[in-house]
Amino acid sequence: MNNKLTHALITCCLLFSLSSCEDDPKLPDNLVEFEAEVAGISEDEESLPININLSRETSSPVAVTVSVTSSTLQYGTDFTTAPEAVSNVISVVIPENESQATIVLTKVAGVGFVGDEQVVFSITSVDGPSVIGMVSQITVTFSEITVTNGEMNIQGGGPTYPNKVFIDLSANRQTAIDRTTWDFGFSSGTDFRVILNSSNGMMARGLDETDLNAVTAADTVGFGEQLSVSAVFAAINMDPTPDWVPTAITWIDDPTGNLANTAIASVSATESENKVYIVNKGDGPGTPATELGWKKIRILRNGTGYTLQHADIAATTFSEIQITKDTEFAFQYVSMATGAVDVEPATDRWDLAWTGFTNAFNFVTGPVPYYFQDIILQNTAGVQTVQILNTVKEYEEFTEADVATLDFGVQSQVKIGSSWRNGGGPGGPPSLKTDRFYVIKDADENVYKLKFTALTQEGERGRPAIEFALLQAGE
Repeated sequence: MNNKLTHALITCCLLFSLSSCEDDPKLPDNLVEFEAEVAGISEDEESLPININLSRETSSPVAVTVSVTSSTLQYGTDFTTAPEAVSNVISVVIPENESQATIVLTKVAGVGFVGDEQVVFSITSVDGPSVIGMVSQITVTFSEITVTNGEMNIQGGGPTYPNKVFIDLSANRQTAIDRTTWDFGFSSGTDFRVILNSSNGMMARGLDETDLNAVTAADTVGFGEQLSVSAVFAAINMDPTPDWVPTAITWIDDPTGNLANTAIASVSATESENKVYIVNKGDGPGTPATELGWKKIRILRNGTGYTLQHADIAATTFSEIQITKDTEFAFQYVSMATGAVDVEPATDRWDLAWTGFTNAFNFVTGPVPYYFQDIILQNTAGVQTVQILNTVKEYEEFTEADVATLDFGVQSQVKIGSSWRNGGGPGGPPSLKTDRFYVIKDADENVYKLKFTALTQEGERGRPAIEFALLQAGE
């Protein structure tokens, strides 16, 4: 080897070794804070979750002490909490490798509230690798509130995006749900439609068969090389492209949220018309991602509800889950492992959701399924959104007077979608777009302006941030 080249390589190795011996840069303080300074529990709500968050996960538990005070209500007589308060002090632990703990405030049954009662929760001490942050106190009012402005660090859970997070702007509230806890959503509408868990990359493919027990592995030959997001991605990089690729888009739900185009056909009142589906449940969090497995299913009507039949591919018997519609919610969610589960808040209790999502990518043969992280979905039940570029008007300058000039246009659940960030690729990692913001009109006619202020926290994906302000209150 050339002596100069050898010397250069040795020098580089020595420099790398020396730099590796230096101390890692000191991380910022890990803050313990409430999600918001104010919250409201409405007349028709029995309980309210109050989240305490860390800036980032830690390798050891963090014990948090919270005081509870109220000048108008008495603990145990008017309200309780879980964990229980002892002498008006709550002790809660944020477990290791997690970044959140929750206190649940519950009204005592039979107590009447005027609506102006308040309870104040204050973080008084922490024990662990963390410090108390600025949002150390939250005031809970026993009536529904309309928040005029707020900032929110979205609790997506980190780079493996384990959570789907529902956001209610007027309540300044977010609800983070483990995305692996459910498989299907059953529509509460007059139609009989079923959606897949798109946050896991779930896919479903119908067979020309109505007997679940008669379906075996022989009916799924070749499915492993086709029925997954990763298989589709591999196929579009083949030359020539396999002829099945254009069909793959029918194995996911329409990304716009149009229930007329779900992977599972409308559930028919004629039982013999409801076919068996092979389902790939997709991937859960992890590096590498955790495969969630395959099932065979069949869905029937049960009066005004549904019956879900499900089994492993090779099974000769199946299990059933009965689903009853509840019009307070857009969907009833079901896990094949555990049955009915709570996922999406009531229809009028959320506006936007942050999640990983099975979207569509325009390939030369047409749209194909493609998985996106950091998608923003909107509630299709009355929520409207429109994007405003800074060249039209800056966020700070946009006022209530500008609302009347807006044309919200055609809506879909992916109208914001990924438009708030730059995609990754050869040009570099994903990054925040700072040249735009959004105007959101919720189902109660409250109009907010909203901008994204971070794609990451301390360089970590899955923890974006937003800022928002009320422009016009609903009537």
